[in-house]
Amino acid sequence: MSPAKARLIHLLGLPGHKITYEQARDLLDHPDVEVRCALAQRDDLEPEILFFLARDVDPTVRRIIASNTKVPEKASLVLASDADGDVRAELAMRLGKLIPGFDAADADKTWRTVHQVLALLVRDQLPRVRRVISEALKYLPDAPRDIVLQLARDPEVSVAAPILEFSPVLTDQDLIDIIESSPLTASLVAISRRLNVGEEVSNAIVGTADVDAITALLNNQSAQIREATLDAIIDAAPVYPSWHEPLVTRRQLPGRAALRIAGFVADTLLQKLAARQDLDAATTSALGLIVKQKLNQDSGSLAPDSLSAALDPIALRTAAARAAGLMETGKLTPVSIMKIAQDGVSTVIIAALAARANLPVDAVAEVVRSGSAKGMLAVAWAGDFTADQAEILQLKVARVMPDQVIKPKSDGWFDATEAEMEWQLNMFKDAAQQNATDMANASRRPGT
Repeated sequence: MSPAKARLIHLLGLPGHKITYEQARDLLDHPDVEVRCALAQRDDLEPEILFFLARDVDPTVRRIIASNTKVPEKASLVLASDADGDVRAELAMRLGKLIPGFDAADADKTWRTVHQVLALLVRDQLPRVRRVISEALKYLPDAPRDIVLQLARDPEVSVAAPILEFSPVLTDQDLIDIIESSPLTASLVAISRRLNVGEEVSNAIVGTADVDAITALLNNQSAQIREATLDAIIDAAPVYPSWHEPLVTRRQLPGRAALRIAGFVADTLLQKLAARQDLDAATTSALGLIVKQKLNQDSGSLAPDSLSAALDPIALRTAAARAAGLMETGKLTPVSIMKIAQDGVSTVIIAALAARANLPVDAVAEVVRSGSAKGMLAVAWAGDFTADQAEILQLKVARVMPDQVIKPKSDGWFDATEAEMEWQLNMFKDAAQQNATDMANASRRPGT
């Protein structure tokens, strides 16, 4: 760097050094970009000079101008359409700091220009530019509605999420419209986390059947959930363990809902539910009884008379015929069967599992009779249930002790190979056939 150039740059950077309009104008065409950059950093230049610098041929100069707090609004309009992404990003960051303290009422004409700049930036091709504007506007109650809606529908989650979670500009109807447009899970989760989510919005979120969004909604204690919507969540909750604890700890939980939840949650959560102090006396008493029954069941097994009734051969044949009809009409779905399973073992659930898995009803009965975790896992696999659902079937129908239940693998799949499960099914088919043969032989013996 020549001594003359170094001295010029030094003088331009001195806070107390003044330059005239004519001097600044002459430097606009200086051939050295470092000199023009030093000029662009000054905060005492005339608006006309700053405007010309905003159109400098070098993007480095334009990036400095984009961050200059004294740049006139019309120059910002030029910068908002700059071909260089870093220039637009610098402009967005400067506006992001400016907007929260801007009083539109005091400078209506200026605000209109700022609004035009924002309208360009929220359509920018670079997510990082749009993200800066989203973060700047997310808490502002008087942020431009059209800009906020544009950001809320942004395909980039990191742009949309701050607005969806925090913006007071969005109405319940705005949120419902966005939910019905099938956004990504992360956007639904952001809506679910909003303060005081309304009942209609909660209902729309549950209607998406998005597990993560519903989990976030349940964890949001300020969310308003009407009883019918809560019932819909509880219907599906047995197969989604991530919902269990937030359901148990939900504020203002209706007694009827508490009793339904008690039917599928783990022992520790059941005891936590029973210990709640805000439930009515009848519900508290009923929960205490359920806890005692569960403890007795875990320490022993299903009462012999009840198990015998569920395994009655004649009743099983009748139930199997009905289940086959339901299967043919498409009504015997995993969801419908899981609802039946909540009542525990019965001829109906055994027949339904057999029909769903295309197995002899006697084979499934043998699985239940033996209380086999591996056998019930195989039945669930054959019936196209999930590994999470298989865990519940082991507990509810096969009466497997909780510490012996085969849980899903970390990837959510069955913790057994297909060959192992096929072997289990064949083994129980053979056991059922052998049992039938033994009974037939016994009936033909003299004196029987």
